[in-house]
Amino acid sequence: MRTKTGDGHNVSIDQFLDDLKVVVRDGEELLKSGVSTAKRQALARARTTDEVVRTHPYQTIAIVFGIGLLFGLLSSGLFGGSSDEEED
Repeated sequence: MRTKTGDGHNVSIDQFLDDLKVVVRDGEELLKSGVSTAKRQALARARTTDEVVRTHPYQTIAIVFGIGLLFGLLSSGLFGGSSDEEED
């Protein structure tokens, strides 16, 4: 067993590496469970959105058209190249 001495404390490098491996393994498990939870929630929200769109197709088209029109008007105003100078 390798040991390192420093500041009067004996530190086992093998024990430290074993502890580090446990911490990494636990972190991987937490990450996997978080990803599966996020995936489950995203699928549930996608199903709900699909149901709403299929139930109200014309309202959905109207809303999307309105948002597109609003975005188009705002972007043409911002990027339309209009200037504040008066023409002579």
